[in-house]
Amino acid sequence: MVDGRIAGTPIESALVALARKSCEAPAGLEPADLEPIRRLAGDGALDYVLVLASFHFINRIADQLGVDPEVAGLGWLRRMEPIRRQIVGVTSRLLRRMDLANRPYGRSFEDALALLPASVDRQTLEPLHPRPHLVEAIALAIEERDRRSRLAPSTLARVHRAVEASLPACADDAGGFHVRPPDPVLAFAFVGTRYAQRTTEAMIDDLRAADFDDVDLLDLAIAVADANQWARMHRLLGLPPGIFGPSQS
Repeated sequence: MVDGRIAGTPIESALVALARKSCEAPAGLEPADLEPIRRLAGDGALDYVLVLASFHFINRIADQLGVDPEVAGLGWLRRMEPIRRQIVGVTSRLLRRMDLANRPYGRSFEDALALLPASVDRQTLEPLHPRPHLVEAIALAIEERDRRSRLAPSTLARVHRAVEASLPACADDAGGFHVRPPDPVLAFAFVGTRYAQRTTEAMIDDLRAADFDDVDLLDLAIAVADANQWARMHRLLGLPPGIFGPSQS
């Protein structure tokens, strides 16, 4: 078993080191951090990036919305059945549309590129050529954001900028205590990026006072999670950050 300090195999050691840096100092992630895994797993290293980023996505939604580890209760949201249904619905839509079976992926790189909106520069995604399903994962995330989210594009852009500015550069950033922004949206993004488990009911009350209802809160948590997974993916894969982030200010 990997306990975070000692790993039994070279690939486990490399994955533990990458996972630790992705939590403690993601602002400094770069393609070179993936090289130890590339040497051991070849193009399979790209799959590990997707898995790592996905955990950063899922864990943030769980922590910021009070989902317990067994997904049996929702903490302060336990009494709010509508948002509970929204969380389950979003998760099921994403998983239902992703081919998770352990078999050859059915689409070519060119087919996967065709799923992207026209605004995305296809050439910038060439590093993903060996793993076209990563392109589809990006396309699905963009579609989910643009078609399902009720947040204004300007709010989504603010969240992405706040996440990039809040990314920990060292362990103290990820575990210390810091003054959070006074704006409730930026505070939610800041805490959700550095230590999502510290999200408080008072922060949620501040968002409610700013006219965020249950569905808006869910969309905001998803936006923070999206931005955090993308912040790690684009750094490790050497992709331009603007591929996923909303362009409007």
